[in-house]
Amino acid sequence: MDLAKLFQLQRQLDEHIEQEHPRQDGEDRLAKKILAFQVELGELANELPEVFKFWSNKKNNREKALEEFCDGLHFLLSVGLEITEPDMLDLKSWNLTKADNITEQFLCLMADVTDLYIGLYNDGDSKFYYEFLLLRFIHLGEMLGFTWDEIEVAYMQKHAENIARQERGY
Repeated sequence: MDLAKLFQLQRQLDEHIEQEHPRQDGEDRLAKKILAFQVELGELANELPEVFKFWSNKKNNREKALEEFCDGLHFLLSVGLEITEPDMLDLKSWNLTKADNITEQFLCLMADVTDLYIGLYNDGDSKFYYEFLLLRFIHLGEMLGFTWDEIEVAYMQKHAENIARQERGY
């Protein structure tokens, strides 16, 4: 997956949104993006009932899960653009292992989002927390069996849809 290309596409979308929906005085748009990412994590989990809904016989919806994963990726890239320069990321230096199962991976991700938010507003080491979160999210995609080619294609489709929505006044 070409993260540099995805960051560039996300930057273009974010700039368009900023023009069409300017920030309000005092608005913490970064906090809103972080919350939106958390919401997308929940929506992703909901498409994977076999992961945590022990009380249900519903089956995972892989196609919808991939779409929700890409929705989350949009917000996660957008967060990254606000707190660091993508070319400064160093994901290869991390030796982060995956959780033992997908449920744990989701729970760790949700905790990592909280750590990022708290870190941003307390100690300011946002690059550290962001790299950690992005890598853990990438690992979730791998654990779900998504190939990076699939993710990139789905991201591009959703990106085109998001651009079209903005042009329609969404």
